[in-house]
Amino acid sequence: MNQVRPPKVSVALIGLLLASVFHATPVLGAILTKQEFSGDFTLVDASPFLENVLPKESEYSGFVVYAPDGALNDWQLNVSNLDLNLNPGSINGGDLTRNVKFELDSGSNWNLVVDFGIAFDAPKYTLERTSSSKISLTGEVGRAGTYIYEDSAANITVSSSSTSIPEPTSLLGLFFGVSAIAASKKAGETKA
Repeated sequence: MNQVRPPKVSVALIGLLLASVFHATPVLGAILTKQEFSGDFTLVDASPFLENVLPKESEYSGFVVYAPDGALNDWQLNVSNLDLNLNPGSINGGDLTRNVKFELDSGSNWNLVVDFGIAFDAPKYTLERTSSSKISLTGEVGRAGTYIYEDSAANITVSSSSTSIPEPTSLLGLFFGVSAIAASKKAGETKA
């Protein structure tokens, strides 16, 4: 007994494949802005418990990449004396997945919050750029308290790059290729 796949299934599969290709490609002509930063943090405030434990100064570096609508595309933060290395794949020791929130107030002012949850030991870091050069890092470490590092002379480099979807001909070719495969399979099924 021959089983013939209804044409609707083939059309649905082609539509699903094309939708996933369009979804995975960047928006046509999107401008992404990358802000790289580096410098020396100075401890300006800390809870009494942390004040004697934390280093008074630390070197840091990192970047944020965002679109004009304020969506965060990529980011990274490294603080040497705190052994802090955060990026989109960061997880806490207790397998707590980080929650990232990014707010863009203007072309230069932004706020990046990396929160590992509400457990009493789970940390939360807020990296804030409040002017053309000033950057601060606030750390909240559960019951241990809060600390704030600041750099009022941060080294910041801004660059932009535009991305676009593949050539229409390549998408059209993909569509015809998938259609041809679906059609040949259908023809093979009806012959059998």
